[in-house]
Amino acid sequence: MSTLLKAISVILLASVGTMSTMYFCQECPKKEAKLQQKIKNEVSRYVEQNSETIFEKIAKTENFASTIQNFTPTSEDNLKQAINEYLTAHPEVVSSAIGDHINEIAEILKKDLPNLNLNVQETNNEEPKEEAKPTENNPNQKYLDQWEKLSQNPVAPYVGPQDAKITVVEFFDFACGHCRTLAPTMAELMKRNPDVKFVFLPLYFMSEHSPYASKVSFAAFQKGKFLPVFEGIMTLPNMNEETINQILTDEGLDVKEIKTMIEEKEIRRGVQEVDAISQVLGINGVPMLLINGEEFYGRSLEDIQNMINSKK
Repeated sequence: MSTLLKAISVILLASVGTMSTMYFCQECPKKEAKLQQKIKNEVSRYVEQNSETIFEKIAKTENFASTIQNFTPTSEDNLKQAINEYLTAHPEVVSSAIGDHINEIAEILKKDLPNLNLNVQETNNEEPKEEAKPTENNPNQKYLDQWEKLSQNPVAPYVGPQDAKITVVEFFDFACGHCRTLAPTMAELMKRNPDVKFVFLPLYFMSEHSPYASKVSFAAFQKGKFLPVFEGIMTLPNMNEETINQILTDEGLDVKEIKTMIEEKEIRRGVQEVDAISQVLGINGVPMLLINGEEFYGRSLEDIQNMINSKK
């Protein structure tokens, strides 16, 4: 494991500093592509399950800290603490580095982590056997495979009965214009369908203020104020920490208490899990709607309602 952590720390430095990319043998493109996807899935799953330990060890890695220290007068102890805090608050940095440098990690895993259950085949001239690809026959299979995590996430905000027959899941970003346009439609759907569960999974890649808004929404859910806070943030003409805090105050929430809550393990991990599963599913655009595990592209009130009715 120490080898993997050292590799990730070096890769992080490369992506932050020189932005250089190394390439490995591409003699067998099909096989290499399968290998990369398999490695990416396994590493993403491992990072998701062990994120705090990885972040802490990366922050304490000597080369990582000392290299950055060459550019700052900050003391080594303060620097390591700052690195640890940053990586914990921004797990997407590690996820992005893994995605950009998957070949390097693949090589390390093949050599030093043979027990990670990757079943990796060495690249040669022999064509690999074709594996079953259920997603080709059912494009929603990947969502169905993860549906329990999506619809029954223990900390994700939701509205409606917990054990509803029909569940609508929305991936969104508080800074997304299309998500803001869809918000009134979602509000009307919730009023019309009290028997349907609506799960909201916030992502945070469109604005520097999106991570704060995402964590705040989790805290507001725990305080029983998710929906008014969600709708309030979605109507902000200029979303930033100050305006988000004003929404909290307007809804009778204590900003200091909310800030304490979002630094607690449960909410930090919940936000990270939402981001991790979005990457496993390959979600690269929002808003993204899933209705009982089926991806749905309609955005009008009538279209979404008709889809919900078809599931009843």
